[in-house]
Amino acid sequence: MSYTLQLWEKPADWPWPTTKAEAEAQFERAADGPRGPLNPKFVAWARVVEDRFPEAWDIWLGGPEDTEPTFGFGLNTRMSDWGPPFDHACEQAHRLGLNLYDPQNGLHYLANGDVPEEPDLQVRHAVSARKAGDDATAWAEYRRWAALGNKHALYAMGRALRFGTMGQRRHFDLAAVLQTMGAHDAQTQLDAKGFYERFPAEAKARVQTLSARLNSASGEQLLKIVDDERKAVDDAFVHAEQMALFTRKRIEAADTVMAVAAQGHEVAAFQHALETVIGWEQPNYESARYWCHRAADWDYEPAKRLLALMHERGWGGPVDKEEAAKWNAAAQAQRQQAQKMQQRQEESDSPGGLSLAPMAPAPSSSSSSAPVVWTGSVTRDLVGWFAREGDPHAAFSLGTSDQHGRDGGPVNLAQARAWYAQAAEAGHADATYNLALFVEEGRGGPKDALVGKALFMLAHVRGSTLRVENLRVSPAEQGPVRALVTTLRAPGRLRAVLQERGLAPSAEARSVSAPAAAAGVVAAGLSASEWGRADTAAPAPARAQPSQVPAPSRSRSGVDDDEEGEHSRGARSAFSLHLGHVALAIGVANAVLLIAFFKPGASFRMGMLILGCVAAYGAWRTARDFDWSPVTRAVVALLAGIPMLGMAVSLGLLFKAVRER
Repeated sequence: MSYTLQLWEKPADWPWPTTKAEAEAQFERAADGPRGPLNPKFVAWARVVEDRFPEAWDIWLGGPEDTEPTFGFGLNTRMSDWGPPFDHACEQAHRLGLNLYDPQNGLHYLANGDVPEEPDLQVRHAVSARKAGDDATAWAEYRRWAALGNKHALYAMGRALRFGTMGQRRHFDLAAVLQTMGAHDAQTQLDAKGFYERFPAEAKARVQTLSARLNSASGEQLLKIVDDERKAVDDAFVHAEQMALFTRKRIEAADTVMAVAAQGHEVAAFQHALETVIGWEQPNYESARYWCHRAADWDYEPAKRLLALMHERGWGGPVDKEEAAKWNAAAQAQRQQAQKMQQRQEESDSPGGLSLAPMAPAPSSSSSSAPVVWTGSVTRDLVGWFAREGDPHAAFSLGTSDQHGRDGGPVNLAQARAWYAQAAEAGHADATYNLALFVEEGRGGPKDALVGKALFMLAHVRGSTLRVENLRVSPAEQGPVRALVTTLRAPGRLRAVLQERGLAPSAEARSVSAPAAAAGVVAAGLSASEWGRADTAAPAPARAQPSQVPAPSRSRSGVDDDEEGEHSRGARSAFSLHLGHVALAIGVANAVLLIAFFKPGASFRMGMLILGCVAAYGAWRTARDFDWSPVTRAVVALLAGIPMLGMAVSLGLLFKAVRER
């Protein structure tokens, strides 16, 4: 027995039927059309399907006398499974531009992928695959039918790009266009229109331009436009990440990241949350929470952890312990799911299902991992969270804060040096420059002129906004400096080189002594249970208009570029006077004070001793601001106490203190 089916070809000037009645009328019109030789496409179709499933079909190809404009054949009903042969026949008919008609069921399978009687019939495999959790197959099926103009497939692709389902990254412009193109009934039309109306005016113009391109394309050209638009967003974000490492391009990069985030890019939204804190003249914590919430909604796991902390600590909004617990649980569930998927992948790639990947060390409960101490400064704590996640811009911002004592923290050159090293290793140009200053002058740790010169050269290569002049690299130093630059540029080698050459900071950047931690807790008014949270976060992979960027330290030549100079002057903290500076001023005026207030003889000698001790105290106290060693401070203090010589020493220290601040 056979199940009867018929092939027919729609003339090019006939419109595609959209209803069952139109399809029936077109088939009848084609069947009653002029007689002629057998359509060669019918012969090609028959040969292809018989080669694949010879036992499934009852096909009778007539000779030259066959002049029917349609072609009838039968599907063998004695087969146990008709599905694969029938699906194969449909695919070949579409490939050849032929329509398939089932007169027994009254169904028309059109060459453009539509079935007027049951418009979602062609995407049934995609629907089944999605229900089974096979997102890759579902997406491939929807793409295949979308290329043929199937509205259900177009609408499904639009929904996937709108909500980030089927393993696809969001792209709101494409989602709006594809949903509108694929809207096939009143409900989907209402949904597509409602989504489009939420776009701002400038975005609507962009969507209309994209809609014109997609509506004029068909087949593989339509899919290529979709793929190119999606790739353009990802490429723009990667390019913006690289540009942002060069401070002069930072504002342009921030604008790009903001535009990409507006398209639904979850990592860009997460980065933009940081930019609203360190890239604006006034930190906007409410905006940071908003963009972090969007990134968390878009299923970015680090954003979920940060959002939980923002709710817990009240950053950018009210404290909400329930929301904090919810997002913490969501982040933990996502991490566990990712770990299970990775384990399954490793087992499938390993012989006998045995994972050959090295086992991760068990979490230790020892105190080797430094606790996170909240300082009470929202800017410092929030930026510190990003820095511990590995963000170079946050690390550079913390470096400038520690160097100049901003955001509620003291001057800590060792910490500043460590943060600059972290940012420099990620390629941050101005962090590399500041690290070069620290290494060259021995701030926050040992000094090494050769490594300092190599770092200055590396900062110049990376495009630092500050000029690097008068390096004075001797002929004997050129080879070693170039070799160092090559080594320092290698991924993951900069901090290793500092460690190997003994140039690591003298104190661990993120470790805080117990007294300092306790002082931070008291200053912030935190309970004992709140401050000691272990930092166990793994490093992350990597804007509204910013108006100010944390500036590097001073220029080596003392002359900044015009653009950067304005930022640098505005970012430096004011000079903070203390008793050490007053004592140094007395040391500078040593001779004048002796002549004015002391008489020759024993009184004069006593005055010299008193004023010398005052100058020595001033030198000892001020030298502490420079993070000098106790031995160095003692030598400088001794020199400051010597008559006449102490005046020059005191003046030099005062000048250095003012310049550093």
